[in-house]
Amino acid sequence: MAVLDKMFGNLGSLTDQELEELLSRLEVEKSSRANVGDVKGLLMEDSKVIACPHCGSVSIVKCGKKDGKQRYKCKEKECGKTFMQTTSTMFSHTRLNREQWLELLRGMVEGLSINKIADNIGMSGKAVWYNKNKVLTVLSEMFIDQDRFVDIVECDEYSVHLSFKGKKDPRFFIYHLGRMPRHNRSIEEKKEYLKKAGLWDELQADHQKLEMLLHSKNRSDNSMEGAQRDSVCILTGKDRSGNLFAKPVCVGSIARKHVIKHFDDRFESDAIMVTDGSTAYVWFAEERNLHHVKVNSKVHFNGPYNLSRINSLHSNLSKYWSEDSENLPATKYLDLSLMLFWWQEKNKDLTTKQQVEELYAYISSRTAEQLTYEKLQSRVLQLDTKGLIPTKV
Repeated sequence: MAVLDKMFGNLGSLTDQELEELLSRLEVEKSSRANVGDVKGLLMEDSKVIACPHCGSVSIVKCGKKDGKQRYKCKEKECGKTFMQTTSTMFSHTRLNREQWLELLRGMVEGLSINKIADNIGMSGKAVWYNKNKVLTVLSEMFIDQDRFVDIVECDEYSVHLSFKGKKDPRFFIYHLGRMPRHNRSIEEKKEYLKKAGLWDELQADHQKLEMLLHSKNRSDNSMEGAQRDSVCILTGKDRSGNLFAKPVCVGSIARKHVIKHFDDRFESDAIMVTDGSTAYVWFAEERNLHHVKVNSKVHFNGPYNLSRINSLHSNLSKYWSEDSENLPATKYLDLSLMLFWWQEKNKDLTTKQQVEELYAYISSRTAEQLTYEKLQSRVLQLDTKGLIPTKV
């Protein structure tokens, strides 16, 4: 009783939030001591009490097995549903066991190719691609806002080529992008490709376009619009406290509206924005009354200010997916892949094993709408296409 008297004597000093936390912990503790057949012993490997994924109650009982796996039933009258430990988690509708998940995550952390990970876990490349993107989607949902900037912030853009991996429609490349797919072909091989695609005869009516397709190096044309249609701009920012932002924002060059959309309300009032001479940043800083410092790219510094941190970030990004590597994803999945880069940059002090364990903890507890293979394939581009290419490809 002395222990209880001591505990109750401190209740008055607790905040409402602390009281809520205390009540929650007491409920779990009470449930874990219930009679046999109730929640007693229904613990996961990490000693967390199993709760109903439908209503959150920990008042559950064992309810037979399915495919050798334990099923449970919720005792709440308003619920009464059955479930397994994997119900409504990332492990729903997957054939990967724990060891395979850990190996997949290790492959992601180490930047291994889809095919290499598939070989390591004994699954198809399609299954690895699907489950990898499920993990990336969880990261994107958890850290959707990324960071706010608090002190000296270096900002710049990083560009990569548009990529349409998996897209096999020749008409899309010829008429929407104005170029051939990115493959090394001789002129004769290009002619053969166009003939097999059924486009050779109709292109005879546009001799200039045909010549451009045959003789260009996969550039849509020599105009500014053609160059813009071939690249993706990734907006990046990093301050001296390690706060970080990195997202693909548009096709081609960045404009003021893109900086406003992604950087608005991201800077503390006394933050200092350091950039090159791009007018998009100048206008943004003036409109938001931010202290702005321009650094000449040829000089690399302006007094105590420079762009060394953001240049280092871009160097790491070029290593993360070399454009000569199959790790560079299709553009419609670029934001997902970039999210893992962002997370690893934020957790670079963790070992590979620790990063894997952290990611596994995320997906173990994540309850979200089932992300189907079809939903992944049909997602739209998460950036401003400027009308130069379709948003859904």
